Amino acid sequence: MGQSQLLIIAISVLIVGIAILTGTGFFRADDIDANKKAMIDDLHHIAINAVRYHRRIPALGGGGYKFDGYALPKGYRSNLNGRYAASVLNPQTLQVTGVSSLDSTDTMVADIDMNGKASNWTFTGDFE
Repeated sequence: MGQSQLLIIAISVLIVGIAILTGTGFFRADDIDANKKAMIDDLHHIAINAVRYHRRIPALGGGGYKFDGYALPKGYRSNLNGRYAASVLNPQTLQVTGVSSLDSTDTMVADIDMNGKASNWTFTGDFE
């Protein structure tokens, strides 16, 4: 092989390598964004469940218009998107924390009010 052919092969390998690295970077960014959106969706489902508990009378296993005593159902504690925990800030506010299954430094925290509205969102890691 001539020197020009070797140079063309070397340049081609370099271009393909750069293309692969760039594609991997785009895929990772898309993966993080998709995980963040899925976890936000999970938190909204948890909010719906918590509001049902809040509005249900104690005789039927509810909180009687309080979040006191609320515990995440087993099916909401963990899934492919992440792990979740809930804590009662006051009788009318529940705080839900989610930790990504992709990277434990990617977390989100939201406060859920008695109407199911999520506020005071806090994101860490790649979710910022």
